Amino acid sequence: VLGSWVWFWAPSLVPDSQSGSGSQSSARLLFWGWGAPAGARTPSPLAAPGGALAGAARGTFTVRAWPQVAVVPFGGSVAINCSHSGCSDHEPTLGLETSLTKNATEGGSSWQKFVLVNVSEWNPQPALCYATCGEQRATAPAAVLVYRVPEHVVLEPVPAVAVGESRNLTCRVAEAAPLANLTVTLRRGGETLRTQNFGAAAGSASVAVSHLLTVGPGDHGQDVTCHAELSLRPHGPLFARAAVPVKLVVYALPEPPQLQAPVRLEAGATANASCRVVGAFPAEDAHFSLVLDGRSLDVAVTEGGDTLTASTRLSPRTAGLQELNCTVTVGAAARTARAQLHVYRFPAPILELSPVPAGGEVTVTCRAPAAEPPAVRLQLRDADGGVLAEGPQPQLELRLVAQREDDGRWFGCRASLAVGDGTVTKDTEARLAVLYMPEMEASSCPSNRTWLQGTREALSCGATGNPAPTVTCTRNGATISTQRPELVTRSHAGTYLCNATNSLGTRSRLVTIRVEYEPSLTESGCPAHRTWVEGERRELACRAEGDPAPSTRCTRDEGPPGTGGGRAVSRSDAGRYTCRATNKHGSALRSVYVSVEYEPSIGEAGCPARRLWVEGTAAELGCNASGNPLPHVACAKLGDPHAPPASPNVTRAHAGTYQCRATNAHGSALRNITITVEYSPVAVSLRVVPSANVSRGASFSVECRAEGLPAPTFGWALPPAPNLRFGADNRSVAVARAAAANRGVYTCTASNRHGRRAGSVVVRVDESRLALLVSLGVLGAVTVLGLAAAGIYYLKTTACKKGEYNVRDAEGTSEGARLHRGDAGGRGEVFGIQLTPT
Repeated sequence: VLGSWVWFWAPSLVPDSQSGSGSQSSARLLFWGWGAPAGARTPSPLAAPGGALAGAARGTFTVRAWPQVAVVPFGGSVAINCSHSGCSDHEPTLGLETSLTKNATEGGSSWQKFVLVNVSEWNPQPALCYATCGEQRATAPAAVLVYRVPEHVVLEPVPAVAVGESRNLTCRVAEAAPLANLTVTLRRGGETLRTQNFGAAAGSASVAVSHLLTVGPGDHGQDVTCHAELSLRPHGPLFARAAVPVKLVVYALPEPPQLQAPVRLEAGATANASCRVVGAFPAEDAHFSLVLDGRSLDVAVTEGGDTLTASTRLSPRTAGLQELNCTVTVGAAARTARAQLHVYRFPAPILELSPVPAGGEVTVTCRAPAAEPPAVRLQLRDADGGVLAEGPQPQLELRLVAQREDDGRWFGCRASLAVGDGTVTKDTEARLAVLYMPEMEASSCPSNRTWLQGTREALSCGATGNPAPTVTCTRNGATISTQRPELVTRSHAGTYLCNATNSLGTRSRLVTIRVEYEPSLTESGCPAHRTWVEGERRELACRAEGDPAPSTRCTRDEGPPGTGGGRAVSRSDAGRYTCRATNKHGSALRSVYVSVEYEPSIGEAGCPARRLWVEGTAAELGCNASGNPLPHVACAKLGDPHAPPASPNVTRAHAGTYQCRATNAHGSALRNITITVEYSPVAVSLRVVPSANVSRGASFSVECRAEGLPAPTFGWALPPAPNLRFGADNRSVAVARAAAANRGVYTCTASNRHGRRAGSVVVRVDESRLALLVSLGVLGAVTVLGLAAAGIYYLKTTACKKGEYNVRDAEGTSEGARLHRGDAGGRGEVFGIQLTPT
């Protein structure tokens, strides 16, 4: 097979507006053309394809017709290709035999195209392609399929259907051919109801397809559709048309409506009425119509479950028997309910009473205005329901003499009207007014009243009288409201004059008001701060305000119980107290602070009698005294008219006995204080006896003195030798039979817990007279220098004493003279000062 004809066809279901019919649909050929197997050579459009076309052959001479089936619309045209092959020795001829009108168009050496025009014959005989090649003749037939696409597809309208009923669905297809190729399908929504095929028939024809459908509630709103398909496959396209869908309308109205309305209604009055129906389907399509005496009423519809209720207001204007209709319509169903309404006109009866002075005659009149219907019956009644007068006449009268106790007497006038099967009654009532002067009784206007502060009260004073009296109350010429409650204060207490006045006269009454109030404690009656003096007799009293008079009691917040009754004040009474004032309306609290003042006292705890100070530390003589008010404390040194020199630090001059005096408004107190000043060692002095220049073999001693508190201890640094002997308190060192080992620097160090200080002296041991002379000379020079240094030190410390030597610290002094530089034994330079007694 060299090639085949492929049809691509898709229906386009759109209203056939172009054909002028809005109820039809059209199908369009989207595409058609050649197709060839993969790898095969594609012939030209007019060339006869080989292998797939029928033909007759003699030897190798063949004829082909394409297409094998020529599909053509009725009255249209179609082309048939005739071709031959295998004729090379002769001049071949080609032709087409057919009963239809044909035209030969373009062609070639081996093919010829023929067009069948205006094909208006149903089921024509096949056309025959033929060819001659010398003596040979070959033929190939081509069938001609004539068709007509349906002009329109129409679904007959389906009227509204009650649930459970059946309706025929009919689809009509106009003029289609060939019928054997036609298929008609009826659908409800997506469900296929019926598919109809048809047998062969000559020419074109119209067909109808029907289906009997029994409907249920679920069918409401479903679309019914009809599709017609004319299939010319495999030789031609598929044509499809669809009818305009028909929507199913399903309804149900199984029960008649129920009408609820009053039986009787007065003209001009308004009443509610309702109409209810159960099971109406679909509910949204239900329509209510309520009509009263030919006049349509406005309705409001509500839905509850499967029940619909229409509500309206009845307001008839004319009297008489009127009919109320309620009609419910759903789909093609309608149901009506009716009710009778008796409309009447019945004004209320009139009761006439005139005011009369006590002892006067009064006429009580009961009458009825005109009514529809006119049958009215009257009754004149008293407060107990007793009938004073009765009758069908339009007016009843009763005469009586009015007494004081008849004021406010009740009378009733009842009118009865028969309407339909019932009776309508109306009543009018009135009270007799007997005129008399005002009266003010103790029960309605008490002379004595008690109010509570903070509440709201009105000075109400009831008075009787007719006409009703006007009551006014005044105090000191000012009018007080008797109607509007006011906030009660203490200023409302007092006496008021109340007058009740009407047109017949005035009555007066005095009213006294007492205002009670809860207690209060103020500064004037209960000062918050009290100052007492120790030893005096006092009582913690608080005066409270309140009505009734409150009782007052004060208790201490903490500590021992508070003062009760008059007694002597002690310091323990000082503190905070809570005073409570109480009466039947409440209580008040006030905090009271009591301060107890007393004369000063100085004790060991706040002012120790003995103090130990250290020289150089901060100098502060503190002494705390007790007393209230807080006493002033001043201290002075005994036996010294002049105070110690002002100094921020302790000096030895601060030592001594002081007297401190504490003073406040209530007296004074004295206390003696002894101060001891400790200090580190000072004024270290060394003395060599008999002299610092010692001859060989002689004996000498070195004594060390120093001041300090506590008393210092002494230590020595001196040349080592076997002939040394220290004193019992280590204040001195003795040397017997001095030798060369005993010469050098003797250093004494005085120490206590506050520090240490050292002093030095140089001792020489001489072995010759010349050396002795030199030593004496040197000693003289040293003596001069020593005297100068001692004078300076004396001026500074005033610590020099007769018979003692003052030696400055030998280390680092500029006044000392270097002695015997070479005798230091490689230990560095040795400084020494030799002093003589002063």
